[in-house]
Amino acid sequence: MKKLITTLFTLIFLTSINSYAQEQNHENHDMNKEEIIIRSGSIDPNGMLLKVAVEGMVCDFCAQAIEKVFLKKDEVVGITVDLDNQNVLIALKEDTNISDDTVEELFINAGYNVAEINREKL
Repeated sequence: MKKLITTLFTLIFLTSINSYAQEQNHENHDMNKEEIIIRSGSIDPNGMLLKVAVEGMVCDFCAQAIEKVFLKKDEVVGITVDLDNQNVLIALKEDTNISDDTVEELFINAGYNVAEINREKL
């Protein structure tokens, strides 16, 4: 009986987390596309913004893993993962850079494929 109750509470908990994540994704899509939203960290107004098209991201755990990997890099000040559009925005510090090869290698080591990398000076 305890096992059944524990399983039910776990299911309810996971369902509520999924609902919250979906609401957050819908809110982000309703915002002005010109506005940059960084979920983890910040943006350096003099830095660089990388927009990476990634294949294989399917859940919030994927997003958290990617955020953790990139936030360990000294050059990165912020990151956001858009699961619906399969994009990752990476904000870099002023006067720093990460090569496309390094970005791609970090994604591949995390289990994802990179389709495209675009850079934009802020």
